[in-house]
Amino acid sequence: FDSKDLQFLEKDGVSKATINLYGRITTMSRRVVKVFENIVSVEGASQISAVYQETIPLSPGRYRLNIAAKDVTSGNTTTYEAALDVPQFEEDKLAASSLILADLMELVPARRIGAGQFVIGDTKVRPRVSANFRNDERLGIYVQLYHLANGAIEYQITRNGTDSVVLNYTEEQGSASQVTVKKWLTLKDLAPGSYTLRMKVVDRNRGQTVTPSAMFTIIQQ
Repeated sequence: FDSKDLQFLEKDGVSKATINLYGRITTMSRRVVKVFENIVSVEGASQISAVYQETIPLSPGRYRLNIAAKDVTSGNTTTYEAALDVPQFEEDKLAASSLILADLMELVPARRIGAGQFVIGDTKVRPRVSANFRNDERLGIYVQLYHLANGAIEYQITRNGTDSVVLNYTEEQGSASQVTVKKWLTLKDLAPGSYTLRMKVVDRNRGQTVTPSAMFTIIQQ
């Protein structure tokens, strides 16, 4: 949520906006699989945006997500729709999760492993939903790889609309049923503009490759 789209009320010295959130997941034939509702509070009108997460387990398949949100104070509403593809991971096939561009990655206490918003396993991974970063920030990369044997991971950043490669290096990676990549990249040498991060993961034993990618933008400070 962009703070500029919300109406904040001040109470006891704290500015707060309240959002009623309704979500529905259906199959592509419109059979309802899951409905969720929540009241989301956003404190501090000075922050640029706020993010919210709901974790819902789904069987492999293709689904449709519909979200409706209402600012309680102003009455403004918005809707969002997206397709969800939940893959079937096969034991003998290299695969990758979605690539998350994050602005925060930190280990959580043992009692919070696997629980709480943005927690994946033992790490809190907060995505930068807008994918906009300043070049005095760091870009967090989070992705899980499955069934990798005798592998290598290449990282490449290119500036969109040009052939300019601004980062390119490769790391060796051993064999594992699951590999979690958590990496920070500095952006200080990137000029404002649109970029694409591509990872090329190679399984040498099977001759298989996956190429997760994501776009991001460097904005003026």
